[in-house]
Amino acid sequence: MKRKDMDIETITKAFDLMGRYLRERNTIGEIAVYGGSAILLQFPWRKSTEDVEATFGKPEASVKDAAAFAAIELRLPDAWLNNSVGSFTPEVEEEDFFVLFGDYPRGEKSGLRVCLAKPEYLIAMKLKALVRDSYDDKDFGDIAGPAVEARIETAAQLNDLFASFFPEEKLDPVAAARIPEAVEAIRARKPR
Repeated sequence: MKRKDMDIETITKAFDLMGRYLRERNTIGEIAVYGGSAILLQFPWRKSTEDVEATFGKPEASVKDAAAFAAIELRLPDAWLNNSVGSFTPEVEEEDFFVLFGDYPRGEKSGLRVCLAKPEYLIAMKLKALVRDSYDDKDFGDIAGPAVEARIETAAQLNDLFASFFPEEKLDPVAAARIPEAVEAIRARKPR
């Protein structure tokens, strides 16, 4: 199916379907959500996303089957839930990088637990992703909103934030060169 933007309602319906699918198979799956979808699910100013980037907990195969089931039921693209985020995460992710979003299906016995990357972690990942070209420079565009929410305002704070999540890595020169531009975007977005 052709890719289309998804809103919160569509994503949570998909999570509900996944949760029921897993629960009916006596399984509890877990996913951690990143990128634009994590921003969408945490902040009211983001209205849609084209996909849900996630990592899959155990049992990974069952979670992928549940995502395929939700795609069929809701007529979503096959890759609506994908794990293309892996190259932008550190080798080891700490639990405190995430916040619990919820258990699905909502209001029923759980089959799926969904966690979201915290805004600070999203910013660090978006800084890391600046080395690649993205459609409409969306990785850069996704820095300012979460930075305002996390009260990140300066170049030093952005550099320190990156180092706190990726202590063994140096910020790529392409990304480092865009830090002043990011600070300006954050200031422009900040409420007066």
